[in-house]
Amino acid sequence: MVFFVSRQLYKNRRILKFIISGGITAVVGLSLLYALTDLLGLWYLFSAVLAFIGSFFCSFFLQKLWTFGDKSQGRVYRQMSLYMLVALMNLVFNTALMYLFVDIFGIWYVLAQAIIDVVLAIGSFLIYGSVIFNQKTSSSVASEKRVLKILIATGIYPPDVGGPATLLSRLPEDLRRRDFDIKVITYSDAPSDKLEKTAGLVWRVARRQPAWLRYAKYFWRMWRLAHWADLVYATDLYSVGNFARLIKKLTGKKYILRFAGDSAWENATAKGWIEDDLVQFQAKKYSRQIEQLKSKRQKILAEADKVIAVSNFLAGIAQQIGVSSDRINVIYNAVDFFGDLPLYRAPAKPTLVFSGRLVPWKGVAMLLEVVAKIKIKQPDILLEILGDGSERASLEKLANKLGLKDNVNWHGRVSERESHQVFARSTLFVLNTNYEGLPYSVLNAMQVGVTVITTSVGGNPEVVEHGVSGWLVPYNNESAWQEAIERLLNDKVLRDKLAQNAKKTLEKFKWQEMLDKTIAVIKGLCRKE
Repeated sequence: MVFFVSRQLYKNRRILKFIISGGITAVVGLSLLYALTDLLGLWYLFSAVLAFIGSFFCSFFLQKLWTFGDKSQGRVYRQMSLYMLVALMNLVFNTALMYLFVDIFGIWYVLAQAIIDVVLAIGSFLIYGSVIFNQKTSSSVASEKRVLKILIATGIYPPDVGGPATLLSRLPEDLRRRDFDIKVITYSDAPSDKLEKTAGLVWRVARRQPAWLRYAKYFWRMWRLAHWADLVYATDLYSVGNFARLIKKLTGKKYILRFAGDSAWENATAKGWIEDDLVQFQAKKYSRQIEQLKSKRQKILAEADKVIAVSNFLAGIAQQIGVSSDRINVIYNAVDFFGDLPLYRAPAKPTLVFSGRLVPWKGVAMLLEVVAKIKIKQPDILLEILGDGSERASLEKLANKLGLKDNVNWHGRVSERESHQVFARSTLFVLNTNYEGLPYSVLNAMQVGVTVITTSVGGNPEVVEHGVSGWLVPYNNESAWQEAIERLLNDKVLRDKLAQNAKKTLEKFKWQEMLDKTIAVIKGLCRKE
C-alpha cells in the first residue's frame, strides 16, 4: 500500500507540486498583507497591492522552476506577461462565474467559490504546462531525436580495477557519442576530480565510512539522480540493484540489471556456509539466513524490466531464479577496446599466470599443489598471481609450506594493461574456477595470445572450446590439471594452435556488438514507456 501510494504521488508529482506551490503562494500573500498592514502600519489597500505583487512573483517562479522544471532564461519576460494575463483572466472569470452561480443558479457562495477555484486551477495548470512553460521544441526532428537520460548505478568504477570497472571505463562515453545523456553513481575510494564535479557526470560515494552511512548516502544520491533519468542501468545486485528495485517501487522508474554473477551464492560460499556449486545452489533449500539472501536476489532480478546476462549460462540461471525469458537478453563482454597490446613473447622459464579474486571458488590452493609437483621435474617453473582477496594470507602460507617461495610472484590488484604485460610473457593462463559467469580474464588472456587452461563450468565453455581454442579440465581435479599443464608446457605446436584459434573465437566478443545490443535494449524499454 505504501509503495502504491508513493508511486502514484511520484507519477502525479507535477500536479502535487502545482498544489503545493499554490499553497505556498497563498501563505506568502497573507503573510505579506499582515506584515505590511499590522506590523508596518501601511494602508490596507496599498498593502494588498504589494502583497499581490509579491504573491505573483512567488507563484511565477515556483511554477516555472519547480513545478514545470523550466530553467530557461530567454523567455522569462514573455512568460511573466502571459502568466499575468492568465491571472487577470482568472479574476474576470471568477467574478463572472460567481455572479452566474450565486445570483442566477442560487448556489451557496462558499460552494460556488470552491467549484470555481477547482475549475480555474485545472485551466491554469493546463495553460501553464502547454503554453507558458512548455519546453518542447517546435522542431519535429528534434522531438524525434529526444536525448534519453540514463543513470548508470554501479559499485565499481575507474580507477578501480576488474572486469566491471574496465567495461565502465568506456561505456558511458560511447553512449554519449550515440546521443544519450549519461550520469554515473558509484562507490569509490577515489574522490571526484574537478571535471566530474563541474559537469556532474560521475557521483562518487566514499567507501571508507560506516556501512549504514555509505548506503544512506548512495541511496539518497541515486534517488535524486533517478528523478532526472529516463532509465536506471544497474551493474550489481547488492546494494545497487536493490536500490534500483526500491526506487522502482516508490516511483515506477524502470531499471535494467546487468547479471554477471549470483551474489547470494558468492556470499554464502565466501562465508563457508555452503560447498555446493552454483547450479546445485539454485535447487536446494538452506538455512533461513541463506534463503533470505536467495529471496532478496530473486526479487531484484525478477522485478527488473530487463536483465542483461553476460552468458547463456547465466541467462539459464536467471530463469531458474524466476526471471521470465522475455525479459532476458544475452550480451557478451568485450575486450577489444584497449588499443595496442603488448607483443606476445614466450618466456625462457615455464610460466603460469592466474588472474582473478583470491576467493575459495577460484581454486588457487590446488594450483599451488600442482605447481609444487611439477617443480620436481621443472624446478624453475613460475606462477604469476594477479589479484587479491580474502584467501591471500592463507595461500601465501600454503605456498611457503610447499617450498614455492621463489616460484610464486604475488602482484596484488593490477590494471588490465598491467595484466596484459604479464600475460604477454607467460606460457599458460590457468583458471581453476568453480564459478564463472563469463570469464573476463580468459578473454583478456586469449586476446594477448597466451594459451588458456580453465574449467568446464559456468560460461567458460562459451569462450573456450576444448582442444580447439583452449583446454578444459574438471574443477579441482589435481591429476587432470597436472597432466594438462605438463602436456601444454611440453608441446609448443599445440599451444600455438590453441592460441591462434582463440583469436578467431574473440570475434564473438566485440565491443561494437556489445554496445549496439545494449543500446537496443535501452531504446526498446524506453520506447515501450
